Amino acid sequence: MPYVIAVANQKGGCGKTTISMNLAACFGRAGYKVLVVDADPQASAMQWRNNREESELPFHILPFPFPTIHKELPAQFEQAGYDVVLIDCPPGAAAAADRKADITRSALLASHALLMPVRPTPLDYQAAAIILPLLQDVSFLRQGTPLKVFLVINGRLPANSRLGAEAHAAAEAIFTAERMPIRVLNTEICSRQTFAEAPAVGQAVIDYAPLSKASVEMRKLAEEVLKCLNQTGAGV
Repeated sequence: MPYVIAVANQKGGCGKTTISMNLAACFGRAGYKVLVVDADPQASAMQWRNNREESELPFHILPFPFPTIHKELPAQFEQAGYDVVLIDCPPGAAAAADRKADITRSALLASHALLMPVRPTPLDYQAAAIILPLLQDVSFLRQGTPLKVFLVINGRLPANSRLGAEAHAAAEAIFTAERMPIRVLNTEICSRQTFAEAPAVGQAVIDYAPLSKASVEMRKLAEEVLKCLNQTGAGV
């Protein structure tokens, strides 16, 4: 049975697709059978893949921007024999009447864990709390089945570790106050030009620039995520 991870944050521009695609590539190159579900109506993951005539990405992509992910896809995940499934969710998950919120809610219902990228700025890590009502709603609908929440600091300036430390502390305080279990990952992803260049040629950073600092960071993130999943009993 595959381990399903929703990559979500109500705030746009936090790097959900960047994290989803590059993590999927790291998992794929490590020998896992991986699927990325492009649940964003903007279809950013599919555009990334289509920037290369013949895809060399080491994983599959399925466009499915519909609020029925938890009903229609889990059986397909298992039947196809995937080890890991990453669901790239749309932004705007906080508004109850927003169709995008329905898509993200469905993705969370289908998932074992939420991976939430957050930019290390005061406004961004405060805005992360806006997703809490949706998480609480999902927790109720899951009838007590816990959803693991992992937060990754994304887009830190390479020379500024202070913002990363502040983001860690702020996120932990916000989620702890709402009694929502969260784990802030130790690996931080810095703002690097390589992350912008690789999608333009339809590649992940580990293939586009294998020796780059961006590749090193993504490999470390993949290793930490796998470690967290194994600690939860996922057996990936």
